[in-house]
Amino acid sequence: MTGNGLSSLAADLFAQSDVVDQVEGAVQGSQVTGWQVLAAIAVLVLAFPVGNIVQRLVRRGFRNVPNVPAILIDDVGRFAKWFVYLAAAGLALGVVGVHVGWISLIVLVTLVVGILVLRPTIENMAAGLVLTLRPAFTLGDQIEVLGQRGTVIEIGTHSTVLKSADGIQSHLPNSNIIGQTINVYTAYDARRSEFEVSLASGTDLATALKAITKAVASAKGVASDPAPETLATDFDQDALTVRARFWYPSSQASDSTVKDAAIEAVNKALNEAGIVPGGPTTGIDISSHGE
Repeated sequence: MTGNGLSSLAADLFAQSDVVDQVEGAVQGSQVTGWQVLAAIAVLVLAFPVGNIVQRLVRRGFRNVPNVPAILIDDVGRFAKWFVYLAAAGLALGVVGVHVGWISLIVLVTLVVGILVLRPTIENMAAGLVLTLRPAFTLGDQIEVLGQRGTVIEIGTHSTVLKSADGIQSHLPNSNIIGQTINVYTAYDARRSEFEVSLASGTDLATALKAITKAVASAKGVASDPAPETLATDFDQDALTVRARFWYPSSQASDSTVKDAAIEAVNKALNEAGIVPGGPTTGIDISSHGE
């Protein structure tokens, strides 16, 4: 709703309910005593320490919840404090004789305006709470969401921050992440990668598979459990294609270093065994989507 629309709606409400006349009558007919004023002032004064206490209690409660960022705890605590202030203002108005209906109207208008103005912030804050209280991922995880991939370095009140393997920082609005498919590459201890080796036609397949498997297993960074495996995938009159699969720690941003070591070990093993390559060695990394 636009600003003009809100203004028109407010004017209609005031015109239909004779609000101005009611306010004037309430002010002229009210008899506010000094004690009521003092009591209202006391309520407002007490609201400040009470609000601070509520803020500290809310922060303390959220600190016991794992994976909740400090910035999110601060914002929730601040919201609780201002809620106390708003309640105290309504109570003070009631003490000096303002009708409860007016207090409700003030609170309602304040909430409506606040929601309209702060809607994006509220949505992102609520989504941030969902992401931290029921996490699909945590700080340090490598994820892919909304077409972005990287390591989670911050889950804030408004956005989740990713750092990609090539040093790019991405800020993703929390409200956009909720409901999206999230790939978490560090959900398990290891990830699988693979590459293919072309061998000359007529190569002894059993000897080649054994040599390649042993070479991959000896490469630095290759996990022993699950163990590497090698299998033939294709052949023709000129070449025989063999695929080597191995696992590596998921904490690594990509498999490039481990794959390089494995290919180097395989090349050395084939040379030592006298096995002739039948074509170029190519890398295919299905599990890590090419990164």
